[in-house]
Amino acid sequence: MSVSLEFRPATLADSDAVYALICELKQAEFNRQAFNVGFTANLAERNLHYQLAVLSGEVVGMIGLHMQFHLHHVNWVGEIQELVVMPQARGHGVGSKLLAWAEEQARLAGAELTELSTSAKRLDAHRFYQREGYQHTHFRFTKAVEIPHEPDTNA
Repeated sequence: MSVSLEFRPATLADSDAVYALICELKQAEFNRQAFNVGFTANLAERNLHYQLAVLSGEVVGMIGLHMQFHLHHVNWVGEIQELVVMPQARGHGVGSKLLAWAEEQARLAGAELTELSTSAKRLDAHRFYQREGYQHTHFRFTKAVEIPHEPDTNA
């Protein structure tokens, strides 16, 4: 890349850029108010870190790292919860550099390993993670739970 790529922690002022990145990651739009509440709460969590990639003043990538003590490891684990790079910045090492940052943060915190989940449909992401040294070691199962709704008192 001929232009300068910089990295910095995300702040509340980055809410618009982070929202756009998450929408890109999931290829969907989310309730903005709910996103803002969650992002604000997550920024206050001392074991949750967001690092941004900034290219020519524009946020083009982000990684989320959650440090957790896992009883079944009897050690710290760095869970990469989100990794996304905007399409125009892909193929230039941005994702690899964000991943390296998360791995180093986990190492400095004494973590045994880093782990992540990715959609079974995201084959390009699978190849990327394998190139970065990640191994497919687990299956992840999910189940949607019904969210209780408040009764409509205006009916």
